[in-house]
Amino acid sequence: MRPSSLLFLLLPFVIFHVNAQTCIIHANLLDVDLQRTLPDYTILFRNDTIEQTGPSDRIRIPEGARVIDATGKWVMPGMVDAHVHFFQTGGLYTRPDAIDLRKYHPYEKEIEWYKQNMDNQLRRYLSCGITTVIDDGATLGLLRQRDSFATKNYAPRILMAGPLVSTAYTPKPFDIIPDPDKPFYTVNTPEEAVKMTKQQYASQPDLIKIWYIIPDPNTAAGAAKNLPLVKAAIDEAHQHQYKVAVHATQKIAAQLAVEAGADFLVHDIEDELVDEPFIKLLKERDVVLCPTLVVESGYFDTFAQNYLPTPEDIAKGDPVQLGSLQELQYLPDSLLALRYRTLANMMEKKNDRDDSIRRVNLKRMADGGVLIAAGTDAGNIGTLHASSFFKELRAMQQSGLSNWQVLSAATINGAKALGKENEFGGIRKGSSADLLILRADPLADLNNLQKIDQIIHRGAFFHPDSLIEQTPLNIVQRQVNAYNAHDLETFLSFYSDTAIIYNFPGQSLAKGKEEIRKLYTFLGQAAGLHVSITDRTVINNKVFDHESATQAGRRLGEGEVIYYIDGRKISKVYLVE
Repeated sequence: MRPSSLLFLLLPFVIFHVNAQTCIIHANLLDVDLQRTLPDYTILFRNDTIEQTGPSDRIRIPEGARVIDATGKWVMPGMVDAHVHFFQTGGLYTRPDAIDLRKYHPYEKEIEWYKQNMDNQLRRYLSCGITTVIDDGATLGLLRQRDSFATKNYAPRILMAGPLVSTAYTPKPFDIIPDPDKPFYTVNTPEEAVKMTKQQYASQPDLIKIWYIIPDPNTAAGAAKNLPLVKAAIDEAHQHQYKVAVHATQKIAAQLAVEAGADFLVHDIEDELVDEPFIKLLKERDVVLCPTLVVESGYFDTFAQNYLPTPEDIAKGDPVQLGSLQELQYLPDSLLALRYRTLANMMEKKNDRDDSIRRVNLKRMADGGVLIAAGTDAGNIGTLHASSFFKELRAMQQSGLSNWQVLSAATINGAKALGKENEFGGIRKGSSADLLILRADPLADLNNLQKIDQIIHRGAFFHPDSLIEQTPLNIVQRQVNAYNAHDLETFLSFYSDTAIIYNFPGQSLAKGKEEIRKLYTFLGQAAGLHVSITDRTVINNKVFDHESATQAGRRLGEGEVIYYIDGRKISKVYLVE
């Protein structure tokens, strides 16, 4: 939804927007380049550019400068998610090539949703402290939409590739989608690879992305067969000074891509353990690797119908897309749901094996000096935009990376992937004033990355809670998500203390939160109970839902529910039989 009032549009700027010099003094500065903490440091910036850093007793505070005392706090660069896709929503219906549910939710609705909600997704990223996102494969339409956010400080910096140049393969459901919404360009010859790379230049992408797909069951033969396509696209892009990211999950494909000139590998190696010559190759070529450790589990957990949202998903993820991830088992086609659950369970051992290989490889490459950038592949099924970043960082830590290695991966190394480390990702003279002021030390606990006191993006100050609009739709959907999770306390948190639930047209069923608690005490014992939204209309502060309830596969009934939202809480509910 669009913001409903001028007040919300102004909210992110309530703290202030810097038009002069600002000093952050007495900070514990986290130097991600040298991986050291610098105590009692000052950062001086004017508008959106850092002018000076150094010990607080050596920097003179300019007359008239705004002073922020960061005593007892930690200051670090804004974070970088180095792998996202805005043409994907993160929800159940976003990849019809993986699971085709178009008869229930037309893909055209997904296209419209991601266009209308890009603003919302960007606010969620910034509220997590992510001040830069790299979209490694978008559309020509999204490249134009990217430009509309260039001057909006609440939006992270967006670096975006155009459609993926795919080697001889495009997922079938995307074949019929025309530009400007087409996310894949299939190429079968080197000449086509050059043509489709050139076709993006008019839209001014920030990088070129190649999907190095190997359909041949003989991996080495398939990689060699498609290598001329990859090399042609890389050579063409490099002639025009574009960095090139390559999707390559097999060791031979990654090796050949790097030898052909790839700058950025956007997945870890999952088919075999890497060796010293491979690590040496990546290090000598200054190739950055983005492992995307958790994206596959998002698919498997959703298809197995046991997706468990993280606390960040609930707090920061889009509630509509989060709700969709638990819908598969409640669709009318129960055989389809059973087939995907069975398939996911059958593939679980392979996924666990691949995941183990990925994590061992990540540790080997990080310790071997390969630059590692944190990225989520957000937008894929089960990998929500913004909120999934913290799950990815935890997976990197669980792979054996130190907290310093994770922090560098989450900041400066993402910038290095595109050769922009002097522009963002670090705290140095001349770089963008993208900073996080934290209330606790993330080196002691990575969860402290979420204890954000203030976010500074391009010199503008934000409080994380000011960035995500609590629309009536979001409030109602989060309440539905809590209901389906059988979490009574979270469910009640969306109701005002004086809320009333009516049986339409006016019979009171519960007055006040305590009576509502008694009315819904069954949630804790209601195994398998689920409500699906089959139709929804939002008018001002009212949400009209058509809801269908099932329990353990048995249909319980359906009806209309009308929600009234006042003061960011549900104040009245009418249940219509």
